[in-house]
Amino acid sequence: FLRSLDDNTPISSSEIGYTIFPSWVFWGMHGIVSLNAFFQTISSHSASCTIVSIDNTLADQINVATKRETTRLLALAGGAASTGGNIDGRNDDTVSTTDKPLPRELMPITLGVFAQMLGEGIALSSLPLYLTRLGATPTSVGLAISCFSLAQMTFAPILVGLSSRIGRSIVLRICLIGAVASSLLIAFSGNVYGIIAGRTLAGVFAACVPVAQSGVTDILSADQTMLGLSRVSAASQLGVVVGPAVSAIFQEGFATVGLPAAKCLPAVFCLNSCFTLAVLLQMTLINRRSMVGLKQQAGEKEEQIIKTQDDVEQKPLEQDTGVRLAQPVLRVITVAMGWTAILSNSIYGLFAPKFLNFSQPQLSATYSFAAALMVGTQIILPRLVAKLGEHRVCTVGILAAGVGIGGQSLVRVQPFHSMLYMMNRAGAAVADTSTATLVARASPNRDARSRNLALLTSTRAAGRIVTPLLSSKLFELSCRRGFGIASGALPFVIAACLAVSVAPLPAFLRMAEKRQLEKKKKDL
Repeated sequence: FLRSLDDNTPISSSEIGYTIFPSWVFWGMHGIVSLNAFFQTISSHSASCTIVSIDNTLADQINVATKRETTRLLALAGGAASTGGNIDGRNDDTVSTTDKPLPRELMPITLGVFAQMLGEGIALSSLPLYLTRLGATPTSVGLAISCFSLAQMTFAPILVGLSSRIGRSIVLRICLIGAVASSLLIAFSGNVYGIIAGRTLAGVFAACVPVAQSGVTDILSADQTMLGLSRVSAASQLGVVVGPAVSAIFQEGFATVGLPAAKCLPAVFCLNSCFTLAVLLQMTLINRRSMVGLKQQAGEKEEQIIKTQDDVEQKPLEQDTGVRLAQPVLRVITVAMGWTAILSNSIYGLFAPKFLNFSQPQLSATYSFAAALMVGTQIILPRLVAKLGEHRVCTVGILAAGVGIGGQSLVRVQPFHSMLYMMNRAGAAVADTSTATLVARASPNRDARSRNLALLTSTRAAGRIVTPLLSSKLFELSCRRGFGIASGALPFVIAACLAVSVAPLPAFLRMAEKRQLEKKKKDL
């Protein structure tokens, strides 16, 4: 896994096998076995092997990867060679790319993302109340949230850039080490400022998702990029879904065995640190096994092939103006979708109790069902893309999110209100993953893909600093004055209008790619 991730060397299941989870690694933590089975499932791989075996030399595999990457670059310049002949990413081959098994290397990537996002799910659901019990003011609670987002916005591009130089797997492990350190700092801090410092540290190393996205685009062919990115998104969202449940269950369990209430949440953070360390240990073991003797076998041939690949990637490709504007356009889309996420979580927690008389159990059930729906959406998303293409799917997702979030604030009769809320969350999940796929598609080379994916995460983090304050102020004004619409609906309606206004942008990018393809055909 780590060799192919660092060297951009896809390996098929017939070429490599290794033990994913030897039982002795986790010292009897039987729950890991279930997670192993789940992540093997979402990685579309059920085969297993217990002996490390390498049939091809590293240099030969890098040569294959180089040819594949060259084909992908030509497809980006010309529009569709690596996507089955369609500019919008649809595959016309007789065998659908969604039916092709993903490489085993994807499973440790998704598990690493899940481990970090599990900690985020615990922190987001439990820390506000815990900080309040420690005497924190609302400003201090907001500061803890903002510090995380500010640190992530600043350091995510740095860590992803570092991964392009020293390897994706190394930076993934660094991120997990940072996650462990931040959890332990929170667990052993008995004051508000220590927890704020822990959340800031967590933000510094919160780059697992963009690094994993970069790694997925490195080891997968272009026609499977959407499938791989959807698995990363599913793992990320699953961590956020499971985190609150893990926090509640284990806090109750620790209280049952007699642990003081003030120590229950710190104990949960310590337990999460142990789980993250177990994932980190497994990554390290796989790295040591797979690297034995491979560098010596490759020798100078490996360096020569990698240099050839770098030369191919660095050749400038003339692009249409629309294609050159693709990255800023896609960041605008992610800001719009990020705002819908803030409204659907933070502000909806104020809206639903006030106007729908939701209690905490109803609110929690709504959040949990929506999150589970978002995870399920990632599983079926690749087949949807195979039918409609990446650009159209992105547009559909944006429109669904916009119509849903605007409708849920105006329609307050059940079950229609909840149906619109679920449509909003499912559409946002589709739009987020499709946007990441289009970012990778519009990037000319490996380093550019990594940088652009990191900037996408950084843009989303920056939005989380500004939009909560803006949304809360608009909600407050709307409750007092109305502004000609239903009370409390103003921020939701504005976000809906923004989403609908950016929905045509993927179609604009598709037309730009078509113009570039036509221009290249004329040149030929």
